[in-house]
Amino acid sequence: MLDFVLCCGAGSTNLEAAAANWQALGLQQLVFGESSLQPTAGRQLLEEVPHTPQDEPCLGAILSAAVGLSAAPWLLLVSAEAHLTPTAVDNLSQLARPDHPKQLVIGRAWRLPPQRLRDLASAEEQGPWDDAIAAQGRLDPPTQFSWVLLPRAALLEAPAWLGASPEQAVPWLVDQARTLGWPVLEASSAIALLRPSAPALQLPSLRQARPPECTGVVLPHAGGAPRLSVLVAAPPEDLEGIVETLRPAVSLPWEVIVRPDLTDWEPGSTTAAWNSALADARGDLVWPLACHHPALAYFAYVLRLFDQPWVDLAQFAWRLGEHHHPADDPHRVEPGTLVAQRSWIQRLGGFDESKDARSALLGLRQKALERGALLRSVPLEVLEI
Repeated sequence: MLDFVLCCGAGSTNLEAAAANWQALGLQQLVFGESSLQPTAGRQLLEEVPHTPQDEPCLGAILSAAVGLSAAPWLLLVSAEAHLTPTAVDNLSQLARPDHPKQLVIGRAWRLPPQRLRDLASAEEQGPWDDAIAAQGRLDPPTQFSWVLLPRAALLEAPAWLGASPEQAVPWLVDQARTLGWPVLEASSAIALLRPSAPALQLPSLRQARPPECTGVVLPHAGGAPRLSVLVAAPPEDLEGIVETLRPAVSLPWEVIVRPDLTDWEPGSTTAAWNSALADARGDLVWPLACHHPALAYFAYVLRLFDQPWVDLAQFAWRLGEHHHPADDPHRVEPGTLVAQRSWIQRLGGFDESKDARSALLGLRQKALERGALLRSVPLEVLEI
């Protein structure tokens, strides 16, 4: 039995499809408000619940009612059209252990065309979901949330006008949690939740809004694996020395994976070497390097940087002689200046082997941004070339 119960307010035209997904995953469900759903062994319905003036179930009423309807120690409040993947449920169960201290975990959704989402509804394994996200998924901006995990019997005093949709509830919940001193974690990278594509007209105003103030992030890190995978493409005679330089102690939380590459090989030789190394990478972060290497102190800085929310990729500045190249240069990415979550690189098909290293990194950055990734520009000069 999972240690969380899924809660949502009825009202979406896509509720039935989402509820079928929840049922297939074996989730305990509390659905509030009038709907066409039928109660099942895993689903409780409460139609008579106070509503806001906008005819949405009230957040406070849902949280209070959930105390009497479920003994699960955690509540997962989701959009009424949200679909979860099997891996998302596994990762949520790790965050919702009974012994965890009180915290708030929030996340955004991947958007897919409605028909594609319906086609996936019968998938019981992770593979089809991953393939669909890689092919068509676009991540919502950091001002639009689709789920929140919170302790049961907490934060019950929501104002009567506040609806239970995560889009409305998350800002208030975050403010309350921070007032209480709870950690507020953003976990979109670790918890893949999907919704039908949103109308494009909704997005500009959401991007202009300010993201909530989170205190940390949850990444899809495997226990016992290094946090960071450093992929090095360099001449064969340099490889052994590079490993000793970049990882002088085995206790360091990163791995160095080297592959041979020569400057007079084909233009795609460096990207091919990176892809070969990527296949063996275990870290949730990836740093592709070529003939120039950053100082060792930057490795710890990178790990701290990605512990902050709203960082899917990071780009550093660099120096060529006396000339400073800024981190936000829209036209050039030098090998060694871009670090990314491994999931984003794999999702976009790895490094383009038809291009040289600079062009491949520039293209990867652009494709990631178009799909909803968030880039942090860091003015520190990580390389001198």
